[in-house]
Amino acid sequence: MEGILFWVCGLLMVFGGLMMVVQRSAVVSAVWLVFAFVCAAGIFALLAAPFLAIMQILVYAGAIMVLFLFVIMMLQGPVLEGERKWLSLPLWPAVAIPPMAVVVMVAGYLKKDGTTPLGGPVPEGFGSPHHVAELLLGKYLLAFELISIVLLVAIIGALAVGKDERKLPWK
Repeated sequence: MEGILFWVCGLLMVFGGLMMVVQRSAVVSAVWLVFAFVCAAGIFALLAAPFLAIMQILVYAGAIMVLFLFVIMMLQGPVLEGERKWLSLPLWPAVAIPPMAVVVMVAGYLKKDGTTPLGGPVPEGFGSPHHVAELLLGKYLLAFELISIVLLVAIIGALAVGKDERKLPWK
């Protein structure tokens, strides 16, 4: 059963990534990216790492995407010619896919035996806060700090670009 849920969640994540790329509106693309992040959290839940799943939702689908949406709406780029047109996609996937993603996440959390379909039993402490902190503040400390600096520079750059709206070519 876990193998089926893994593939469903993986396919939904690929679908969310594909829809993010083909959208014409930056805001709609950001919402599809949130959907892909939620599906990635479902995969973490299936791999018996509930802490990583919750952090995926809180950090990426929550905080980072709010930052992206803030920057997108603050910059208010030009409206492309075809941006207001709807793609000729059927409506049922937009209605059916989010509840399916929730079912996959709940099924991952309700799993009881602690094994994964990909490699047998999960090592002791996998996905725990202690294990994640050990990796982030040990082996991956440099990458962790560099990412925080890149995000800080991106915020400062967005504020600098959005500060003087009169000089923007599309205003």
